[in-house]
Amino acid sequence: MAKAALITFGNEESYGLEFVGGELLRHGQEIRFFDGESGTTKRLIEQWAPKFLMFSPLTTFLEKAKRFIKYMDGYIKVFGGHGVMADSTVAKYVDVVVQGPVRGSIQKILDGERGVIKTVPTTPDDMPAPARREYYDDIPRAAKRYRKFMMSMLGCNRNCSYCSSGHIRDMFGTKVHKQYYLQRRPIQDVLKELDVVMQYGTEEIEWVDDDIFIGDEDWMIEFIRHVKVPMYVSSCSASVLKASDRILEKMRSCVNVVGMGVQAIRPDTLDLYGRSWDNEDQMKEAYNRLVSFGYRVNLQAIVGPPIDDPVEDAIETILGLQRIGAGSICSVYPLMIYPGTKMETYCKENGYAFNEKYDGDTNSAICDVEFDICVTRQLKNICKLGTMLVKYNISEQWIRALVNMDFDSTTSEQLSMARYNECIVDRLGSKGQEMFNDIISSMKLRF
Repeated sequence: MAKAALITFGNEESYGLEFVGGELLRHGQEIRFFDGESGTTKRLIEQWAPKFLMFSPLTTFLEKAKRFIKYMDGYIKVFGGHGVMADSTVAKYVDVVVQGPVRGSIQKILDGERGVIKTVPTTPDDMPAPARREYYDDIPRAAKRYRKFMMSMLGCNRNCSYCSSGHIRDMFGTKVHKQYYLQRRPIQDVLKELDVVMQYGTEEIEWVDDDIFIGDEDWMIEFIRHVKVPMYVSSCSASVLKASDRILEKMRSCVNVVGMGVQAIRPDTLDLYGRSWDNEDQMKEAYNRLVSFGYRVNLQAIVGPPIDDPVEDAIETILGLQRIGAGSICSVYPLMIYPGTKMETYCKENGYAFNEKYDGDTNSAICDVEFDICVTRQLKNICKLGTMLVKYNISEQWIRALVNMDFDSTTSEQLSMARYNECIVDRLGSKGQEMFNDIISSMKLRF
């Protein structure tokens, strides 16, 4: 039996790494999760003396993972995950790169195979059980989080230019993508996972399938029958309009908020994002349908695309969000450029540089595309203020005045906390207000 240290970064659980842990346990190995955000992590790893260091970093934390292992000698270093599959340089830094699902790779690694190990997706029935209990026991701050995510499928039926889902489709082909990434895992497997999650003080579930309304409706209805806490789910206008009245009625028993991805209002920007199938009229119709069934809606948008007038584009998006659902909560995020995506290719081909100050944290509101100082500040302000601008239906005149302000670091942090507080209270009411201080005490945010 070998020891494997699984290192995670960020505020959220590393779902991919939990599947790695589950597969290692299936092979009879000893595992331990380590919090990469702790200043004592390297010392604790040295004391435990594992054979393997394993990472499945989100793209945001890929560079941080590379830095982490730079002076970690004497271990077999293994990387996997979407970001790793899109970054061909990773193989220079580590002993093993897994391209594809973890199933099929562990025995090869244990047998001494090194370099790039390619695995072939089969079906979700073949996926290991994620080691969530072990994750929570090893990383208490994750266990204490009031809100924990779950998902039933690993892919998305859309092909947005800023998302790595398209890269995965290109790598494995449409047929494999459909049978593995767009199929739900066996219901009993997910219910077992739900049982574990609920043993750790979970007050809300974030359902992070890219689209709650695609796939087998009977599967989803069976799942929500077992859920006893509020759920936050995600979708888009096209799927909301295709969903049956039956599923909308049934899901209302536990789903209190639907996050609806608007992303942009201008048709040209939607086209650039790979979302030319969407438009404002359709978004408004979908919003109204959700509200008619009693859902609250969190409108979501992305600002800072590689265009000549990103600030005007962002203001038009804010005004569009107001037309769609003034009074609703909303979340405005800076555009992130994932490696291997169509958006990355577009930026490179059209001369848009990437911002070296970009840190991957949406709370800092720094866009990944490099603009001049003034535009960068204005886009940052729109991200920070977007929730207020839409929820309180601030006029265009005030919007244009506010986006030009220069906030100091204290004010910037206060704005992020106010935005986060509003989102939590919108979802959970008075209980959300009570939880807020506990929530932020366990998170490591950048502003």
